Amino acid sequence: MKLFLILFLSLGCNFVFAETNYNNTLENFAKTQILEKYSTVENKEAGEKIDIKASPLSKIKTYKRCHGPLKGRVVNEKLKPHTTVKITCPDPDSWSIYVRVRVKKLLPVVVASQSLSKNQILNIENTKILYLGKSRIKSGSFSLPAPLYGSRLKRNISKNKVIKNRDICIVCKNDKVNIFAKNNRLSIKTSGIALSDANIGSTIRVKNIQTQRVVVGVVKGLKNVQIQF
Repeated sequence: MKLFLILFLSLGCNFVFAETNYNNTLENFAKTQILEKYSTVENKEAGEKIDIKASPLSKIKTYKRCHGPLKGRVVNEKLKPHTTVKITCPDPDSWSIYVRVRVKKLLPVVVASQSLSKNQILNIENTKILYLGKSRIKSGSFSLPAPLYGSRLKRNISKNKVIKNRDICIVCKNDKVNIFAKNNRLSIKTSGIALSDANIGSTIRVKNIQTQRVVVGVVKGLKNVQIQF
């Protein structure tokens, strides 16, 4: 009797384990349907990814293993934060289930890879990319780290904190800069001193070291200012 009971319990445990594994198979199949649907979306943002999590199927209710290929369909054909996938088994004794899936769009954002101090220079070692939900990314952040290399921090930044435009200066006050002046026929390069902080695309006043003349230009890159004449 004891031997029979042990064998029965052992078989029961194996059955539950097998059914749990099949539940995982169904959940993963639902996620593949989301990925396939996402691959057809055309208006993705640059560098965008998605995070997909299927709601666990009930362990109380079991699903008969399907011998034919499972069929899946995203309900309403739309990807929403909370999407439902219908899975159908085409066997003679067919069945269908609905799996709820959470879909979160993630975007790349540059963060500090370590705690950084004011006036520290950003580089490949102290910055990194994290993927965050769109709602957590505020205006003024950066999606690529390379354009920030060589810029200087204007305040302390804690580890994993998003680096924003207001936190840095590509050209900082009193920096020595290269001044490029050009028109359709002529191009001139000279040196100057920045009179304020500025970032790429911002206008800035700089003093020509040779002539002491103050001119207004646009920051084009690290320590580079372009003016028109």
